[in-house]
Amino acid sequence: MRWTHAAVVHGVLVGILVVTGAVGASAVWAQAPPERVTLGAVDNLLSALSMIGVSRGFFAKHGLNADLKLFRSGQEVAKALAAGDIGIGTSAMNNFQTEIQAGLEHVAYIVIMGDGASRDNDRPLAITAAPGSGIQKPADLKGKTVGLSLGGTAELYLRAVMEKAQLSEEDVKMVQVVPANSAQALRAKQVDAISAWEPWNTQALQEVPGTVEVARGGGYFNYVIFGLAKKSTYRDRPDLTRRVIEGMAESAWWTRQNPHEAALAVSTWLPTLGVPLLEAGLKNVPFDVRITDYTRIAWDQSYRFLSRFKRLQGPVPMQGWVDTRQLNQVIRDNPSWFADLKPSPLLELKLR
Repeated sequence: MRWTHAAVVHGVLVGILVVTGAVGASAVWAQAPPERVTLGAVDNLLSALSMIGVSRGFFAKHGLNADLKLFRSGQEVAKALAAGDIGIGTSAMNNFQTEIQAGLEHVAYIVIMGDGASRDNDRPLAITAAPGSGIQKPADLKGKTVGLSLGGTAELYLRAVMEKAQLSEEDVKMVQVVPANSAQALRAKQVDAISAWEPWNTQALQEVPGTVEVARGGGYFNYVIFGLAKKSTYRDRPDLTRRVIEGMAESAWWTRQNPHEAALAVSTWLPTLGVPLLEAGLKNVPFDVRITDYTRIAWDQSYRFLSRFKRLQGPVPMQGWVDTRQLNQVIRDNPSWFADLKPSPLLELKLR
């Protein structure tokens, strides 16, 4: 397995943090030696909470000495979690549903990227066209080659945009391009366009002169990324997953309040990208860790979408694969972390 980060950065020990106002469970964690845990995430802005939780010490504050390993795709993260190479993982909702049908015994217990108060969250996704490609609008993709991470959310987004533009699968050639190489692929004219998530779409727009944003968001679906653990870990180590939830939730609150400082923290993990670019990309990415009625709507929409494109063989149940009990308790215990968010009914789900 190839990590995209040059080295694994260790979480800061609780003993060197100056933490004020720690109450409840957090104070208990601070009294005990921090527990080592390895997190896995994808090398993009959608994983910002994992990066910020480590770099800014939020996991350490809640009793974790966290390492973070970055991967090139959510599929790689899922494999690493299944193999035991990491203890905590992440997965886009659509990938998680296919993982369930493939037999992986994982559970989702928090949202690490999403909007729990909206039906639509696909602004992190965009299609950008190379200069001179002749592509100005989605219909112009006919007969063109689009680079993307095959099998991921960027492909689903492209297919949704094509469907609305009345383009068939035969009208567009899709080829594999590592998301981090998107700008280079456009610059070298290896492809006519790319479909990608933040920050790689914003990088292409800023660093490749003449690049055209063909589509951005559009309300095609509600893009959600979950935090995952093995079912056995969630059952046997509720103390561990509770601390991960606390670290992620406080990281999300801090990120919403401090976008510039958040971009600085993320730049530690994506060092080839400038802070202004990262800050611009973060404006398109919501960080609301709640699992709400809108998450359920997104779940149903996702499996219908996947079934239409023959990625799933029918519905996948949310109950039994998503557990909200610990997350909802953290929300109740720490209302200040969620006070800036629009109210939204929380789901009550539990592991089988």
